Amino acid sequence: MKKTTAILLAAGKSERFKNKKLKPFLLLNNKAVYRYSLDVFLAHHKIDTIILVLPEDLLLSEKERFKKEVLPKTVKLIAGGKTRFESVKNALSILNDSAENILIHDAARPFINNLLIDNCLLKLKQEKAVSCAIKSTDTIVFTNKDKLAVSYPERDNIMRIQTPQAFKTDILKTAYSLATKERKTNFTDDSSLIQYYNLTSVYLVSGSEENIKITYTVDFLLAKQLLEKP
Repeated sequence: MKKTTAILLAAGKSERFKNKKLKPFLLLNNKAVYRYSLDVFLAHHKIDTIILVLPEDLLLSEKERFKKEVLPKTVKLIAGGKTRFESVKNALSILNDSAENILIHDAARPFINNLLIDNCLLKLKQEKAVSCAIKSTDTIVFTNKDKLAVSYPERDNIMRIQTPQAFKTDILKTAYSLATKERKTNFTDDSSLIQYYNLTSVYLVSGSEENIKITYTVDFLLAKQLLEKP
């Protein structure tokens, strides 16, 4: 039976958020931001194991918190690295050999749902790399170092990448091995890493406009509004 491990990334520094508390640990309607995604993973029948990647200085306190809970499936808590690349790499290093599929999600996107997960895992039966994405409603422009507009790509061909993203384990491990050897670690997500090494095509499935990423304070306020929708 094919096993799926979900990696939930909650170790980011939240530098753009301008708040003393890290984004994944802010209380959103009395619940930590990262916990919204974790609870969806805990309830989803196609996810077997969860790896929760945390800031090193919060690892022990979160482990103590989880000792007080009875969880329906295994949740492994590990320390992340200084970068997103290092955090995913740490998670890959403890993967169970039976994990054929990997689902990766940013904890700063608390509105993940079963449909997004199903979209990824269903397509992963045919493909080796899958990412949620939505069409861009904005005009995109390429600029030069002087901030002058250089060219405008066709908006119909522009999409905004989201997480979750899903991969065959062997493909993702190969990509991380190559990047580590070449010391190329500045990838903003895992689909771009796969694309960079041309290991396989990245298939895009429907994301969601509500699957927002909390990056700035205004995003946090929007998230509160979305939760309060009737």
